[in-house]
Amino acid sequence: MSITLDFDAKQLAKSKQLSLHYLPAKIQGDGEANVEKCFNNYTRENPDYGSGILTNSLRGYPLLGQQANVPSGYKGLVLQETEKPLIDTAERQLRLTGQFDEFIYWNYDKVPSNADGYRQALLMTDVAEALMYQPIKQEDLDAEIQRHKESKKENS
Repeated sequence: MSITLDFDAKQLAKSKQLSLHYLPAKIQGDGEANVEKCFNNYTRENPDYGSGILTNSLRGYPLLGQQANVPSGYKGLVLQETEKPLIDTAERQLRLTGQFDEFIYWNYDKVPSNADGYRQALLMTDVAEALMYQPIKQEDLDAEIQRHKESKKENS
């Protein structure tokens, strides 16, 4: 199976900025939703749970949320499949519908924390960057050797 991304840098630059919510729900539908009127109007900050914690509800279930930023050096994109494939091995094509720099992350009746699976996944971008192989420049190597020699002299 292959996936084709149907956009380029020009489309990315012109794409609209989206307001996003990451909800712990599976909704069977892909139609329009008046999120501003039916959801955002009921979002409130609740200092009882801590600084920056938001409250709302979805279908009677209490939600606790917090503003989250896309990690530095990354861009949040919303992609939509142009046509559902009939079989899993068919080629898939995704098109750009918008981008985002921040979003609200929601939990059911639980204060968002770094223990949440989604938050841990976001922290993995830092781990991946630290583990990424990058060649060491000769001048950086020379500077580190010099620093080590000076440190050795001071300790002697």
